[in-house]
Amino acid sequence: MIGYQLTIQAAHRPEAIAVAFGARRLTYAALHERAFRLANALAAAGIGRTDRVATLMYNCNQFFETMFACAMLGAVFVPINFRLVAREVALQFDACTPRLLLAGEGFAGLLAELEGRPSFPHRVVWIDDRLPSVPAASEPHSYDTWLAQQDVRTPEIVVPPDSILMLLHSSGTTGLPKGIIFTHATVHASCTAKIIDFTLTPGDTTVVFGPLHHAGPLMDLALPLLLRGGRVVIGPSRQFDPARLLATVAAERGTVIPIYPTMLRRVLAAPELAATDLSSLRLVITGGEAAPLKMIQAFNRLLPAVGLVNNYGSTEGGPITAFLAPEESQHKIGSVGKEAFGVEVRIADDDGRPVPAGQIGHLLVRSPFVCGGYWNRHDLTAASQCNGWWHTGDLASRDADGYLWIAGRSKDMIKSGTMNIYPVEVEQVIASIEGVVEVGVVGVPDDEWGEAVAAFVVTAPGVTLEAAQVVQECRRQLAGYKKPRHVVFIDSLPRGTTNKVAKNVLRMQWQARQGGA
Repeated sequence: MIGYQLTIQAAHRPEAIAVAFGARRLTYAALHERAFRLANALAAAGIGRTDRVATLMYNCNQFFETMFACAMLGAVFVPINFRLVAREVALQFDACTPRLLLAGEGFAGLLAELEGRPSFPHRVVWIDDRLPSVPAASEPHSYDTWLAQQDVRTPEIVVPPDSILMLLHSSGTTGLPKGIIFTHATVHASCTAKIIDFTLTPGDTTVVFGPLHHAGPLMDLALPLLLRGGRVVIGPSRQFDPARLLATVAAERGTVIPIYPTMLRRVLAAPELAATDLSSLRLVITGGEAAPLKMIQAFNRLLPAVGLVNNYGSTEGGPITAFLAPEESQHKIGSVGKEAFGVEVRIADDDGRPVPAGQIGHLLVRSPFVCGGYWNRHDLTAASQCNGWWHTGDLASRDADGYLWIAGRSKDMIKSGTMNIYPVEVEQVIASIEGVVEVGVVGVPDDEWGEAVAAFVVTAPGVTLEAAQVVQECRRQLAGYKKPRHVVFIDSLPRGTTNKVAKNVLRMQWQARQGGA
């Protein structure tokens, strides 16, 4: 289903630019042909319906080529977070058992550590995911040579709308990866909602610097625009540079862009902002974490001609569940607005019954683009789905005018920037350090990232352990964004009546320490 959406655009707009990546430009006809060739190559390699095809690459055009090729075959596309270390990538392989992997050559060392594992892909196809400085290299990469040898005919495969298109992974409360299921139908419904809500047209151009393996950068604007016939400009996904983003928007005449609050703060503070021609820009969509009121006010002051959309969403419940339209941003500042097209939200008590306006409750959602559950985790799916509603785990309220206000999370998940961090995953690593007796990990306020990881560590008598050693071990076993920013050594962890660590007390202890600093 999603595969032939590209076919439609290639027929209607063959010469229009679909994807721009550095100096490289792919028209819809070219992207369509490359996706067809890759689909036939995958089929020749034995990839069929429901087989998982993983990617481990930085932002690049091959990301979209692989996704559309899988869509044409009925295979399942599994983009893996390139920030993970080898141990974490191995857990994702174990969870989804991909048959084939397309990987950037820079990940050769990481993957060498995993060869021989039962879940390691049967075949690895290497690509060059570096930002190109010229339209085409003088010597074609082996991937492009391989593609050129493949059949360009349309794969004669019917892919039903309820087929699984992709799995996006997140860690569960146990630290184990959860594959979140997106079918062709849910992806199409999500894209349709964005096209309607944000009035996307073939004349729109988006500039995406966020990592495409995340739901937001992929689903907020990039994929909807490709289905609509617009242009997607792919920016580098590492070492975010606000000056580079501004220059790219100006050069490419970007009209609609997604940007996380942590990135937007830096853009608004960039000295280049005032001198950059942003006259083409009409809409900025931000979300993924709470947008500070001061940042929203600064945006409206510095970019008064550009609309700012503050949104709320989740990978499972829908990348954009609700949003505050630009014309409402002044009198409802801080709210995440009202439901997106096709979405229904209920604020409910513990029994799932609606609560009155102004009362905080659990945020439940239902829509055509709520995920299909978790891959091979029926227990987790059943725990989150009830009577047609998806339980997001978030807390919120609705005011008398129907606007939604996010109150926090009912779980202990830490949200640092745009990244979800589960404390138990960090606790497991720190607990493995020799001399550590017990550890409690919580999220604490952070001016730059919203929340930062704080680890409260208890060591055995006579053991001397430095904070740097704790951070170093976390760096070794976890993605960099999961490491503690603060390490506090204490004599014992506070516990409640059920002998569980009282994390609310740890947070209060942190606040007391900051107040006394």
